[in-house]
Amino acid sequence: MSYRNQSTKSAVFQHGGVEAKLIEPQKDTASSMNGNYLSAHQLYQHDPMLVLFKDTLRLHDLWISAGAMLLPGTVFLIWSLGWTSGGQWWTPDDTLSVLLQIFILFPLLFLIYLLVPASIAGLFNTLRANGVVGEYRGHQSGAQTYENFMQQLVTWIDKSWWTMAILAIVVFYALYRLVVLEPGSLSPVPYWMRLCALVIYLPLMYATGMSVVRLLLALVFTNWLLYLFALQVKPLYPDGAGGLGALGRILWVSVGIMLWEALLLVATVLSRNLHWLSLPEMFLLGAIYVVLTPALLIGWLIFPHRAMVNARDETLQPLANAYQQALTASISSAEYDRQNVVAETRQLAALKQRYDLARDTFPTWPLEISTFSRIGVTIILPLILPLITALITLALHALGLQ
Repeated sequence: MSYRNQSTKSAVFQHGGVEAKLIEPQKDTASSMNGNYLSAHQLYQHDPMLVLFKDTLRLHDLWISAGAMLLPGTVFLIWSLGWTSGGQWWTPDDTLSVLLQIFILFPLLFLIYLLVPASIAGLFNTLRANGVVGEYRGHQSGAQTYENFMQQLVTWIDKSWWTMAILAIVVFYALYRLVVLEPGSLSPVPYWMRLCALVIYLPLMYATGMSVVRLLLALVFTNWLLYLFALQVKPLYPDGAGGLGALGRILWVSVGIMLWEALLLVATVLSRNLHWLSLPEMFLLGAIYVVLTPALLIGWLIFPHRAMVNARDETLQPLANAYQQALTASISSAEYDRQNVVAETRQLAALKQRYDLARDTFPTWPLEISTFSRIGVTIILPLILPLITALITLALHALGLQ
């Protein structure tokens, strides 16, 4: 079953012998929750910047991401003009840092910020549509129906105080830089230029904070979903992950946030003479990367892996019981003629073969095996970026450009 937003349609699906009817919402009313459908619009109603871009101005994601380059590009152009007009504080490393920020860091971060709500909505819609979300485990406390669970998800992710908390942090950081850091900064950049740079970074900080909060909440609710509801893994599902392939897609979004943070550190190291960030700020960014990376991997991979293993074991248990019963009956049988022995042996072999076939075809990871190597390379890449940065600096020195 798939979800479409073009017209109102109804679909009937069966689960556990119970027939249920699911109404698909119209495109014009996607913001309301009909049946089990979740729209991205529901997840950012208290995010003023997303509401402005997506609902008020109705801009395409790519246009917003491209537009994110204009303001920093203008500011850094003024910086470069200040250098050519007599300042001697600009170096080729600064140029690399600025280009990295304008053409990669700013558009990448805003693209992730725009895609996170749609990725979360797509994750839960896909899990339900694929039929991997089974019956509610009655002995557990919490949501009584899947609809209640989805409503709690929307309520938590779209709480207005997430916006207020992130805005408070951004304002506090701006005051901290203006009052504490900038007056005593060793940067050769004039104060008014540093003030302009601070202004263009504030929306970036806000977008980063909101994206991280949404991803962490989605992580918590995904694992809560696997805890509250029975998991029905489909061994031969086309996504290669038993119907849970959507977890891998949102994992890539999380990895993108981590990669962006590492690139920000690289840009800071490249332009170290400009003092983008203080040493404590760089240590803080590094600590966040070190803490969040394993947390996201554990949340999106290890916990779902354990749930899939448990689902596999529950599926295999009847086969294991049948084999045990047949083996016990064969051993305790008083008849040992050749015909009975051959028949019992074939029965045991058939049960064992069926057990092995079910076990070997049952996926236990929410990613295809081939994807693990790409995830690993993406995660390890930030660890070698400082080495690459050092090599670039040495090359520039060797060419006499520094």
